[in-house]
Amino acid sequence: MRKNGETNPVTILVFLLIGAAAFYVYHVGPLYMDNLDAKGYVAEAFNQYFLDGEEKARGRLIIEMNTRCPGTSHYEVDEDGVESIKPGFGLKDENVTFTYDEKTRVLRVRVEYDRIVEFKPFKKRKTYHLIAEKVGKRSQ
Repeated sequence: MRKNGETNPVTILVFLLIGAAAFYVYHVGPLYMDNLDAKGYVAEAFNQYFLDGEEKARGRLIIEMNTRCPGTSHYEVDEDGVESIKPGFGLKDENVTFTYDEKTRVLRVRVEYDRIVEFKPFKKRKTYHLIAEKVGKRSQ
């Protein structure tokens, strides 16, 4: 505050910016934390690919990401057009890609998915496209 009791307009602007940043992090931060979990599951699928093959690695990756993520949720629309929030990432086969180059012995495991965030007081929604990927060479 100034000596005459007035508030500096820059101070108000700084508080508004801090509040906006906190609001954004509160709504979008969990998406990126979930993406870190997804990267862990992708790393497991990367290792399982060399042990059990692509089909088992893909199946296990989809099952784990859809059932074993208690804090993760996604929007799903049923056949009647009713939208509901379901647990897990909601992955399908087309979201998971395994690419193995025999010549260079490089494996790329990639999971692409979309997340919808609803900014609560405004009921506005935004879709974020997220990718979890692991690329590496086969050791041997």
